[in-house]
Amino acid sequence: MGSLIYPLQRGSLPRRSTADAALVLQHNVESFHRLRYKVSTLFLDVKGGFDNVKSPWLHSLLHRKGVSPYLVQWVGSFLTHRTCRLTFQGSPRLFAPVSVGVPQGSPISPLLFVLYVALLDLEISRSLIFPYVDDFAITVASPSYRTNVRLLQKSCSALKRKASRINISFSVPKTKLIHWKPAGAMSHRAPSQCS
Repeated sequence: MGSLIYPLQRGSLPRRSTADAALVLQHNVESFHRLRYKVSTLFLDVKGGFDNVKSPWLHSLLHRKGVSPYLVQWVGSFLTHRTCRLTFQGSPRLFAPVSVGVPQGSPISPLLFVLYVALLDLEISRSLIFPYVDDFAITVASPSYRTNVRLLQKSCSALKRKASRINISFSVPKTKLIHWKPAGAMSHRAPSQCS
């Protein structure tokens, strides 16, 4: 199942933890610093990620990648014919159909979301992109932070275009920009947003 998942994906997978994601980022930042580059990372959070998974697209991906028909049918069954009920004082106690998304709280949902975001072609020129389930880190390096900001804007715009094709958008309030300083120098951290 390895070819179904973006190779740099971290989280919801065996031996790919939060600590692994932090170590990979640290390694890349330090490697660029040794080359005397300025390094910057833009952190993005998918807005309502699990809620926006389109079952037909996921089904098609699994089918195209050669997943066994039994598993493809199981995932299709898991994501269709679902209902939910909102419970608050005075609300009708009726179930309503749910046609998109993966169920929150199910142990299989993070894995299905990781498979779904593999539909994003995450190869973007001059950028390292590391997804962690529904979070993305885009890291760039150049001779100046000003150039990094331009590179990140370009990469972020490209990622947003690709994400919009599969019904995904990013949360502006959760977007963060970090300019990494070499060890011993003070770090500068500022919020940012994609444009």
